[in-house]
Amino acid sequence: WPDADGDLQHRSFNTTLYRLRRLLGEKDALVLRGGALAVDPRRCWVDVWALERVLAQTEATESAGRGKGAEAFERAIALYRGPFLAQEADPQFIMARERLRTRFVRSVGAAGRKLEESSRWDEAAACYQKAIEVDALAEELYRRLMVCYERASRRTEALAVYERCRRVLRKTLGVDPSPETEAVGRRLRTE
Repeated sequence: WPDADGDLQHRSFNTTLYRLRRLLGEKDALVLRGGALAVDPRRCWVDVWALERVLAQTEATESAGRGKGAEAFERAIALYRGPFLAQEADPQFIMARERLRTRFVRSVGAAGRKLEESSRWDEAAACYQKAIEVDALAEELYRRLMVCYERASRRTEALAVYERCRRVLRKTLGVDPSPETEAVGRRLRTE
């Protein structure tokens, strides 16, 4: 209401806030303090907040050497549904989107590597595959998936993953895979 005078702005805001609270079905879901409107985390569940908690817990257990591998991955994959507000171009949304994506990829990577350390190639591959379905541009996950398939003697599937990675990166970003991914692809083609 930028064109309205102060009293009309205030009334319009109060009316809109009232309607929003009714729409949410919880009067105290939105809190107005010091002129700032916020969602009350005690009354509302927000997927991004839940994801950040899971990722923080995962990072803490990993740094303490008590990684939970597959359990942490399952919780993260259930919450991460793809890029945060993908259509928004505002820099604050872009930064939040990239921060969440990076943390998610790092968490899934750590879970998959734990499985790889135990030579659980098929479980690690499933971990990476599910994560790629959510974030098709996570090149590191393609590379780890290729390695898992290679170690599980599934060379054809590893080569198919390499080709898919190459196509997705070229079509979406106009770039070729990194030298590390290319090295794995070359190794697979020469075996």
